[in-house]
Amino acid sequence: MSEHEAGPVKRRGGSARKPIAHGTYRGARQHRYRKEPLCRPCRDAENAYQREQYARNPRKRAARKQTQYLTEEEWQARVAARREAGAS
Repeated sequence: MSEHEAGPVKRRGGSARKPIAHGTYRGARQHRYRKEPLCRPCRDAENAYQREQYARNPRKRAARKQTQYLTEEEWQARVAARREAGAS
């Protein structure tokens, strides 16, 4: 058997490419690794995975504090306090 009659063509990475697992998160990762556009089943699977991850960790959404705005007087008092602390 000569070297030209070998099995699958080996790419630079050293192994033949595996077929894409379409319709799975893994398939979406394979598309991205190959810099190919995602097919609809892979895109749907990736979106479902991201929704599941987001729903699994509610702490991040609940941990946000409400923004408290200062009045002009409170702001000026803070600025003055910083100036005095820096001058000492």
